[in-house]
Amino acid sequence: MREKTILERIYDFRIPLLIVLLVIAFSIISSDFLSLRTVNTLLLLLPANGVVALGVTMVMIIGELDLSVGGVVALSGLMMVKLLPLGTAVAVVVSLAAGGFIGLVNGVIINKLKVNSLITTIAVGFILSGFSLVFSEGTVFYENKVLTGFGNRSLWIFPYTTLLYFIMTLLIQYVLQRSTFGIKLYAVGGSRISSDYSGINVTRMGIVVFILSGLFAGLGGVLLAARLSTASPLRGSETAIVVITAILLGGTTLGGGYGDVVKSLLGILLLSLLTKGLTQLEVPAYYQSMIIGVILIFLLYVGSRLSRRE
Repeated sequence: MREKTILERIYDFRIPLLIVLLVIAFSIISSDFLSLRTVNTLLLLLPANGVVALGVTMVMIIGELDLSVGGVVALSGLMMVKLLPLGTAVAVVVSLAAGGFIGLVNGVIINKLKVNSLITTIAVGFILSGFSLVFSEGTVFYENKVLTGFGNRSLWIFPYTTLLYFIMTLLIQYVLQRSTFGIKLYAVGGSRISSDYSGINVTRMGIVVFILSGLFAGLGGVLLAARLSTASPLRGSETAIVVITAILLGGTTLGGGYGDVVKSLLGILLLSLLTKGLTQLEVPAYYQSMIIGVILIFLLYVGSRLSRRE
């Protein structure tokens, strides 16, 4: 095996390097960028999209896509707020169960009926968007003290929800790298035919992964509702594209067989940092989207050139 070039070594650490460079740049431009309040606000942005990325990363490891997660986020948030009078535990469990059930539906359609995951999850996302509007009657479910207390409490500058997300990321990373489930997951992503011949139940693995994606998307909706103290049928409309962008920035490929939830976390952090910094500098949202798109295309282009060289 040939030794990696300097450019290849730099590319391996592209996200941490970009994060450091952005922090330095924004700190120079805006003197209060590294204030405790700004850091706390930045960390508050991570969990909602971050936990969704945990599930979508696993889906992408097996070479599939889940674009229904935005619809799950919206619906689970609405259910969380609506059911709170019955008790917080009931509201959370039902919201997560709804996400898991939607994931099960996706998994069965894709793995049993052999329908393309892109088409299936787009269709399910449309169904969920319509159902959320019907369920909420087109209105926003407003502030609740239980949600406010749960979603915005912090240990120093670290929100409890962010600490929960970090712990979940480390646990899932351990499962992916050290468990039989993780080994099978990467094997299925590498080659479904070879995995099938080796005795792995490829269909069951596919269904389980989509159930997990639905569960994590449901949790993302709960955390988002907790942070904002409201739930809206239109919330989550950009979740899928933001999450997949972060995962791609982290190095997970669309072809399957490779993925890393810690790197997905870094991708989420990079996007949140970029969004927070540009917003603080009063850069319009449409320019922010353009900047993020250019960065993504550039990194994917460099990665493609380096992989060809290998």
